[in-house]
Amino acid sequence: MRTATASTLPTTARDRRLRTIVKRLVIELGYLEYCLAEGLQDPNVQTAAAGLDTAIDCLNEHLQD
Repeated sequence: MRTATASTLPTTARDRRLRTIVKRLVIELGYLEYCLAEGLQDPNVQTAAAGLDTAIDCLNEHLQD
């Protein structure tokens, strides 16, 4: 009898969707980081970056509990 491992379990539609969203988020965050490093002074972009930092901090706190 074989036991299932993480790599052999079927991927659900929800898992695939989540993976796609995370990939897109990483791409967007990389672009945002690049823009800020190049000196982009757009207030909307800077506000978005600050909001992302806050969201990441909150998520990290939640995961540590």
